[in-house]
Amino acid sequence: MQKISNALCLAALSFVVLAACAGGGRAQESRDASRDYSDSDARRASRTRTTTNRDKGALGDTPADILRAARTIYISPNRHINADYLEYKLDKLPEFGQWQLSIVKKMERADLVLEIKKTALNYIFSIVEPESSIVVATGKVVAINGRVAAEDISHQIVKRMRAIRALPASN
Repeated sequence: MQKISNALCLAALSFVVLAACAGGGRAQESRDASRDYSDSDARRASRTRTTTNRDKGALGDTPADILRAARTIYISPNRHINADYLEYKLDKLPEFGQWQLSIVKKMERADLVLEIKKTALNYIFSIVEPESSIVVATGKVVAINGRVAAEDISHQIVKRMRAIRALPASN
């Protein structure tokens, strides 16, 4: 009986901590929304975008255009997920091959870079176009370990890409 009571107290405490953390984010958002940013809007309007040294038209300017045109992906090394295992899981998905995507081992050769960060059980990933630093896709999976996270991340990446990229027509 004592063990059950301790377990219930621990669960209730966890719930309170999670609720407090979630509420803190909302308070910050409302504080940020009340600020006046009129002077930063003027600076933003005066900024001009510079072009990079890549071929114009190779990759578009919008995240959807970049994701559609990409052919190579580099998986940025991290200590939370084995990059080789994530590569294996991505390569197993049929859409990955149908879109003619390749994983490269050199970041200089990549159209996209996959970065993964971890907080608690949350694995947060972002796909970035390295030359312009445009984030083309982001997501989060909750997993107990890196192996489970790698599989979930591979499915999330394909799901996001499926919304933008069409599969090639069959002959």
